[in-house]
Amino acid sequence: MLHVTYDEAVAAMTAGLLRYLPEDKARRFAEIFAGNSLDGVYSHGMNRYPRYLSDMDKGLCDRTVTQAERVSGFGALEVWDAHFGVGPLIAEQVTCRAIDLAREHGIACVALRNNSHWLRAGRYGLMMADAGMMGICFTNTCMNLVAYGTTEPSTGNNPITLAVPRRAGSLVMDMAVSQYAFGKLEIMAQEGKMLDTPCGYDTEGNLTCDPREINRSKLMMPMALWKGSALSIMLDLMAASLSLGRTSLDIGRPGDGEKGMSQVFICLNPAAVVDAGEMDAQIERTVAFLSALPPKDGVHGVHAPGENLAATRQRNLREGIPVTEETWQKITDAAKG
Repeated sequence: MLHVTYDEAVAAMTAGLLRYLPEDKARRFAEIFAGNSLDGVYSHGMNRYPRYLSDMDKGLCDRTVTQAERVSGFGALEVWDAHFGVGPLIAEQVTCRAIDLAREHGIACVALRNNSHWLRAGRYGLMMADAGMMGICFTNTCMNLVAYGTTEPSTGNNPITLAVPRRAGSLVMDMAVSQYAFGKLEIMAQEGKMLDTPCGYDTEGNLTCDPREINRSKLMMPMALWKGSALSIMLDLMAASLSLGRTSLDIGRPGDGEKGMSQVFICLNPAAVVDAGEMDAQIERTVAFLSALPPKDGVHGVHAPGENLAATRQRNLREGIPVTEETWQKITDAAKG
């Protein structure tokens, strides 16, 4: 494992992206990759960079499109079309639109169709929370998950994020509906690690704890069996129906390449209806209660989701962002052209 500074990471990835994007867009995209890893979300940060370059080479992501188009709206509800453009740049644009609408109406929902992979769902929830809003964001994906009751790829590992503003640092839950994200499996496979529980099938249809086998088969199980399966299906249908975009079925299987996701950005402005100070005090009481609980193993206690994000960010700024040698080699190779 290597450790690189945030500035080194941004510079190297910007250099590689200049073949695809204007300098200002290339740098912003590089900052998103590096920022996600800086916050400890390594699976959807620098580790994802080589694959995104590949997606642009293959035409799965249209690098000429960096802004979405508004196609319809009614009050605080709008629908936008990304036209298969650069996912994270467009997701940030739509998040800002949802924040503006929530300031005006108290609540907002923006549905987005035909977007490329947006990397880390929590980034957009945190943007809302850091603006003093509550955020709920979710996306569908290709059929990279097996629905409960089958061993065929049949639904998406559809991520959802919930974020809450807090003076001491916004809280955020960011999760896909499998036990592990595919990006996490890739990192564990590179490091030669095994999963703590069977989370998918190998190419022979057997349950396995080996992330390399699941990466080969692309047969990941949903968390919580039928409950995770139901959550995945409903997130997919809500995102696609509201945006009139693609379902996971339309996007297809992983081997087809992941193109044209449907996404939803919901933003709530609690300060419009309740006292922000009282809300923050209520959150702090709960966080303090959780932190004071005795850890069952004497080491790992209970933390509110995202509570340690700021500490992780500061540690990685101080010590460098951890990245596998394999991923860093791909990043530096891309920078050389």
